Amino acid sequence: MTAVPLILFGAAAVRIPLVAIGLLQYLTPVMHFVIGVAVYDEVMPPGRWAGFALVWVALAVFTVEALRHRRRQLLLAATPTA
Repeated sequence: MTAVPLILFGAAAVRIPLVAIGLLQYLTPVMHFVIGVAVYDEVMPPGRWAGFALVWVALAVFTVEALRHRRRQLLLAATPTA
């Protein structure tokens, strides 16, 4: 049962950019979270909120650093060398 979706995912993963795959890897759990809280009235104690916030703060830090690194690499590549 689970082999078919995994084979299809593997076939699709080589055809789309890794950025899109990465975005999907974060979007799916967030959609599950929103459905659980909004639709099924999932109880969210403060500990879960803290964990959720820590994950997103870490992702924000990682994203900012990746963007800064990319910008630095582009500036270095554009700088003429003597």
